[in-house]
Amino acid sequence: MRSVGLVLIPALAASVSAAPSDAKIAGIDLGKIFDPPSWWWLPDLLKPKLTAKAYEKAVTIEGLLQHSRALSRFAAIDGKNTRSFGTPGYNASVEYVEKWAKAYGYDVTRQTVLYPATEHLSQALTVGDKVFSPADLRIFQFVPSTPDGGAKGLIYHVNQGCNPSDFEGTQGGIVLARRGNCTFVEKGELAKATGVQGLIIYNDVPGQPLASRLNISSIEQNPPTLAISFEAGREIIAKLEAGQELQTTLDIQVKNLVRPADNVIAQTKWGDKNNVVMLGGHLDSVPAGPGINDDGSGTAGVAELLKQLARFRKSKNAVRFAWWATEEVGLIGSRYYVEQLSQAEKDKIALYINLDMIASPNYIIGIHDADNSGGQNSGVPAPAGSNTLEALTQDYYNDRGLNWTGTAFTAGSDYRPFLDAGIVAGGIATGASGVKNQREFDLFGGELGEWHDKCYHQPCDTLDNLNHDAFIRISRSVAYLIATLSADVSPIKNEAGLAARGLPLSRRAPDEVSSLGKNCADHPEL
Repeated sequence: MRSVGLVLIPALAASVSAAPSDAKIAGIDLGKIFDPPSWWWLPDLLKPKLTAKAYEKAVTIEGLLQHSRALSRFAAIDGKNTRSFGTPGYNASVEYVEKWAKAYGYDVTRQTVLYPATEHLSQALTVGDKVFSPADLRIFQFVPSTPDGGAKGLIYHVNQGCNPSDFEGTQGGIVLARRGNCTFVEKGELAKATGVQGLIIYNDVPGQPLASRLNISSIEQNPPTLAISFEAGREIIAKLEAGQELQTTLDIQVKNLVRPADNVIAQTKWGDKNNVVMLGGHLDSVPAGPGINDDGSGTAGVAELLKQLARFRKSKNAVRFAWWATEEVGLIGSRYYVEQLSQAEKDKIALYINLDMIASPNYIIGIHDADNSGGQNSGVPAPAGSNTLEALTQDYYNDRGLNWTGTAFTAGSDYRPFLDAGIVAGGIATGASGVKNQREFDLFGGELGEWHDKCYHQPCDTLDNLNHDAFIRISRSVAYLIATLSADVSPIKNEAGLAARGLPLSRRAPDEVSSLGKNCADHPEL
């Protein structure tokens, strides 16, 4: 998603490497979590050689979960159960990964961007004689408030609200649309053009309502917009189909403002800085929940891989770790980071590995489909070298007799700015609101016909939402990739060289692509 009319402001702190002594963050005592173990102090010659097998073994589920537990505590700081950007939970998460990387001797930089946010003040909905609980309602980010006392009028069902004809005869009323087929923004723009007072979007699958952000321009271009559950939507529709006219009051009060958010970048002091192996995940959650899987799992994976890499002798190539700001608002942190790089700096990044949701409870192992053999990718084609990264990842699972599936590159996560800049990218994910089909069930088990993560963008995305098997499996596979490519990036470079000379590239067998349920920059919209 491209930012609209915004000034993103850098604030690059000086790199530091001294291990911090203060283990408190936002008043939370984390004990000795930042004290490096005894092996960290060994001189390089006394450390074991970095091998894929040893690095994989060093990554443990307990190591990953210590980060998950810390993030869970941060989400609860102000009682709002969130780590969305601009909140105390998010700020504590930034401080945590920064201290963590410094404790293990990496060069660490904070990079600040300013970006609009929506503070939710109150929400209320009455339809006929039914008064909905505020807990059953979700406000979108970047929406306007209703007038004092709320928007009042008859409610109309407009199907999915993707065509002007859906809104005929609804002027002055409040409309109810089903999620899907077009974006939230498109529904809102059509509703606004019709002259409705408010828009309610109900989920397309059973469970809690699903809400996210609209575009920044939505404050002016969309009506006040609220999300409700599938069950609540069907209840209203049943009454309308029975011929009832339902007077409705929709009351949304928000404050739209500007807040800072920080990327945290950590890099080895050693290694060839002209062939950087990079990985990252996003730090923020949505306002609705703590985001312990989305993307606390990626945050934890990056943190633990950083720690365990320091256990070994110096790698040939530099390794860079990133925790991104404001992914949930539209890939803002990662896009700003990439856009601030000179072309020479971009050329020094050999590849980027994205970790976004790697512990979904009803998981798949989804390897991003760089060669688009599944035919579902969107945006610019993955640059040459990405096929090789995909193949190396596939080979890891094949060699161990582990199942995997392909999944498309869309615009739904932080790999997109790298792809757009011509930087080799890949990644592994376990799924969001995609529904597990028969093929995926046969490969991975779990619950057929259910979301990969039933708590995606929900308050229940807590510690109990993590699948430990997927969590450790993916983290160890990324350890393999880092160990392999930090020693030699020539397979990546060779593919790029063949492409530059117009020579044919080796291709993998066609993928059967799975849907993660993160399909665009506003990934919950579809």
